[in-house]
Amino acid sequence: MRVAIFGGTGGVGRWLMAIARENGDHVKILVRDRRKLPKDLGAVGVLQGDVLDAEAVAATVGGCDVVFSALGADGLGPTTVYSRGTANIIAAMRASGVTRLLVVSSAGVDDDPNMNFFSRRIFLPLVLRNVLADMRIMEREIQESGLVWTIVRPGRLTDGPRSGLYRANDRFVPENGREISRADVADFMYRVVIDERTLKKVAALTY
Repeated sequence: MRVAIFGGTGGVGRWLMAIARENGDHVKILVRDRRKLPKDLGAVGVLQGDVLDAEAVAATVGGCDVVFSALGADGLGPTTVYSRGTANIIAAMRASGVTRLLVVSSAGVDDDPNMNFFSRRIFLPLVLRNVLADMRIMEREIQESGLVWTIVRPGRLTDGPRSGLYRANDRFVPENGREISRADVADFMYRVVIDERTLKKVAALTY
């Protein structure tokens, strides 16, 4: 499988790269700073650039079968990296004829009745309001793209190990679920690439 990864220097993105290499897949990633990458990349194709640069995104997507996006904003202020970056990814996929897209979003993009009071009424609307606002635009772009997409909404991200033991729910986090490791988010995304149950679905993910 030929894979493009955006956000490859982040926690989920690094695990996506690791799993892709473990599977023997051909990988291309777009990064702003090569120094943030692991030293032993093997045959990973590294393109230097920004997801907000449409030409760099097109060069990364071209020739791939699947696109993974694990974009992350720098800080908690107003951002357009999710919406503008994803718009460029969608445009590149359409131009290249690539259809399969898997994207990391976040629990709490929709008001989630399964989340606890603190997360639902204080932390998310106050601390993460800018990030979630741009993620809402991103999710709408994806759902209107005509692509074969899966949006993954993880709970609170941790640096725990890759266990393969987690729960996935439609749109809202599983009951009493709060967190999940970045490793297991990547594990889930890779597992469901060809899982028809997740096509054009929003999957909320926790332990």
